[in-house]
This record gives sequence, structure tokens and C-alpha cells, in this order.
Amino acid sequence: MSGVLDPELAAELGRRDDELDAAHHQLLDLIQDPMWTGTITAAVDVTLLGRFYERFGDHTVIVGRRVIFLVTGEQLAR
Repeated sequence: MSGVLDPELAAELGRRDDELDAAHHQLLDLIQDPMWTGTITAAVDVTLLGRFYERFGDHTVIVGRRVIFLVTGEQLAR
């Protein structure tokens, strides 16, 4: 169970969330591109999938902040 209460590892979650946000924006750009040949159903599925992953990342950031607070007593700015 090493790393469970590791503030450095918890802080990494915020940095990784930025990657999910970028991927979400790339997906939106992809389906808005005039070269998009997918169906409307595929566009909706891609949009929702990207949004769900992006929200999952947001929730992990909150968990990471709570871990940091539990370990250090320090509240991080949002």
C-alpha cells in the first residue's frame, strides 16, 4: 500500500488532469473538423466519452487535494 498517502503522488493527479483536459479539447476539435466523416451517433459518443473522462479527472484532483490536506494539513488553492 505504498503511496496511498503520498502528497507528491497526489499532486501529480492535478498535472495529469491537464492531459485529460487537452484530450477532451482535441476530441471536440476532431468532431468539429469539416473532414470529420463519422456519424452523428459517433460524434455524440465521442463527445460524451471525452466529457466523462474529463470529469473523472476533475474528481481525482479533488481526491488528491484531500490527500494532501490529510497528510500535510495544507489546503491547496483551486
